[in-house]
Amino acid sequence: MPAAATSNIIEAGFALALELWEQSDVARCEAVLRDVLARAPAHEGAAWLFAKLMQTQGRLDTASARVFEWARARGFAPEHSLRAVEFIRQCQRQAVADDLCEATLARYSPSPAFLALAGHVAREIGDFDRARARYLAALDAGVDSDTSFVLGALAHTLRYENASHPDFSRFIGHFDDARVSARARAATGFGLAKAYDDIGDYAAAARTLRKANALVHAQQPWPAAAWREFVARRMRERVAGPRGSVSADFVPVFVLGLPRTGTTLTATRLARHARARDRGELRTLRFIAERLIAGNHLEDANAIEEAAALYFAHARQDDAPAMWYIDQDPLNFRYLHVVAAMFPQARVIICTRAPRDTALSLWSQDFAHVDCAFAYDFSDIAAYMSGYAALLKHWRDTLALQIHTSAYADFVSDPDAALAAMRKFAGMPEAQATPADAAGPINTSSVWQARQPVYSRSLERWRKYASFVPELMQFEPN
Repeated sequence: MPAAATSNIIEAGFALALELWEQSDVARCEAVLRDVLARAPAHEGAAWLFAKLMQTQGRLDTASARVFEWARARGFAPEHSLRAVEFIRQCQRQAVADDLCEATLARYSPSPAFLALAGHVAREIGDFDRARARYLAALDAGVDSDTSFVLGALAHTLRYENASHPDFSRFIGHFDDARVSARARAATGFGLAKAYDDIGDYAAAARTLRKANALVHAQQPWPAAAWREFVARRMRERVAGPRGSVSADFVPVFVLGLPRTGTTLTATRLARHARARDRGELRTLRFIAERLIAGNHLEDANAIEEAAALYFAHARQDDAPAMWYIDQDPLNFRYLHVVAAMFPQARVIICTRAPRDTALSLWSQDFAHVDCAFAYDFSDIAAYMSGYAALLKHWRDTLALQIHTSAYADFVSDPDAALAAMRKFAGMPEAQATPADAAGPINTSSVWQARQPVYSRSLERWRKYASFVPELMQFEPN
């Protein structure tokens, strides 16, 4: 067939796929796109429409594989690989993203931005040495540190032993550079404070954290009044009664709590089980809940049933089947009434930690999401904690959910016993635990800590900072 005729068939097929997409005819749209891509694997529009179609259904293995094949068909050109890696990373398929990074780096000398992205991917799969090498290469290549925040990430690739390490001069030079944007300086400042904490210079760490937090807080204030109203609205809401679980072999496990209370550590260890999957900070529950609330559908049983099916698809995905699906978004506590309506069989694990340690850890962390804007000021942290406690008490008083509390101090003191208790609570057979190297990717703010062996040095860490950060004393000890 002449090339022109083949091209016309391909473009006609893609046009039809677009129409079917607009009509929400998923099955036919998928079939047409598969035919187009079999003829033209490098077709950009078809590849990305197919990937988006798969992503909306929670078929993230299939979506990631298609984007990888599109990048291969484009010769792993860096500009295409950059886009593909970012998408695959969003799909939580970091192993595939890492393969794509390595294939591109083996063929080209890509941009500093690509090197930085490759570093992020390596860090998320726990290869800190390779992540460090990529970050340093990005810096040597002239990466824009005003937008990439590479220096802050670099600090979380090793544990520093003394201030003579060359990274200290890198961090200090950037943090003190008034020509750099306030947000970029702050990101580096959090990394510098972590380095100071590593070597036990708590005075310098506190001094740096005070400045870094002030830089962010000035640009991103947190509305305490809006938070109080948010909590009050949740308490007033009622949700339609449960319609039954989507599947008898599906048990969602929500690991939640205040950020920095061990949610990532708990979820990743709990997921070392042959029939469990850690879906990270899934974000699907908040998406569903916010749309149910905005559309005034909380008391619509049909809408709740559709919402449950949507959550099921995005938790189940298209990798090897399991029974327990772990959602470690700590902020899911905001929508437990929706969880109770969708999944009466759900298990909820609430992570707790000493308030002063929690407050210090929040204040020490640079968060990517605006939901954690309260973390840059101690009065805001206190207000957020108060709302959290009130809402959690309301859920305990009004919902029939099965809830287990896991104390950080107990977990780090005896992780085996804590995990055994959680697995028993969730109904997981203890004999089916899997090796530590079976852990999945981590792309939360706790990626460095969660990859380390369980340690107890963070217990009562606030005492090391008490004389430098007196604001910690406002938080009552447990």
